[in-house]
Amino acid sequence: MKKTVILISSMTVLLAVILGIALWPKSSDDSSSNGKLTIVASTNVYAELAKTVAGDQANVSAVIEKQSVSPEDYEPTNDVAKKVSQADIAFGNGLGYDAWLNKLAKTSKQTQLVLVSDLLKKDKSANPHLWNDPDNMVNAAQGLADTLSKKDPAHKAEYQQNAKAYKEKLQPVTDKVAELKEKAKGKTAFETESVYEYMLKDIGIQLTGTDFADAIAEDTDPSPAVMKKIQSSIQNHQVDFVLQNTQTTGGDVAKLVKLAKAENIPVVNVTETSPDKTSYVDWKLSELNQIEKALS
Repeated sequence: MKKTVILISSMTVLLAVILGIALWPKSSDDSSSNGKLTIVASTNVYAELAKTVAGDQANVSAVIEKQSVSPEDYEPTNDVAKKVSQADIAFGNGLGYDAWLNKLAKTSKQTQLVLVSDLLKKDKSANPHLWNDPDNMVNAAQGLADTLSKKDPAHKAEYQQNAKAYKEKLQPVTDKVAELKEKAKGKTAFETESVYEYMLKDIGIQLTGTDFADAIAEDTDPSPAVMKKIQSSIQNHQVDFVLQNTQTTGGDVAKLVKLAKAENIPVVNVTETSPDKTSYVDWKLSELNQIEKALS
């Protein structure tokens, strides 16, 4: 999904929300009324992970649960700001993808900010779409389990066991990735935006046209030379399939997708954010099955 320039009006909204937190009385109980920890995740994908790891020892909720809402462009409401400020843990992606969560969590003395990018020790220049690598998700689950074990040592064994259960839960995805590695040898793909490169690299697929994909991700126009180069690659069938983020629109993307279809090159449709009420495993398998079909 395209990164957008932060407008002054958006900044004003966020600043007003953060300022308002200071005026709210803090709960006398550091956790929820039932004595459990509270975890607020930025998206439903990370909420699913946190629910598995925390098990019965925490109340977990997601700020963004609908695919139609972009985490990059999201403007938190006062209710969301209050919810984050009163949580024990705010769990997010990092790398600027959900920067609003960072700002809200840091206004509260009781909320611990836990970012997947930090758990994975990712550099600031890393691609922010960390969830498109199942290994990243497994390692993030272990990192969250370690964090919870320190915060709530009485239930350490449960958290550690739940992290192992999450790894087992993702096994169908990791198995499919391993299966596709054999079929992907020597294959090349072009992605319209750099949202899926972790998964493509896991499979062993070579990428072309990365300058175009990076430009779209940064919300800039690809240069004519970049556009011409990828058009040539598609016309000369140097691309085995095109991977399109269907949540990104634009004339240049549409032209290349149309060209690929005209050249009978398979187009794989993926989304940057999870479809509503769809598990991580089902989401990723639906995309990987498309890739398998494109490679056959």
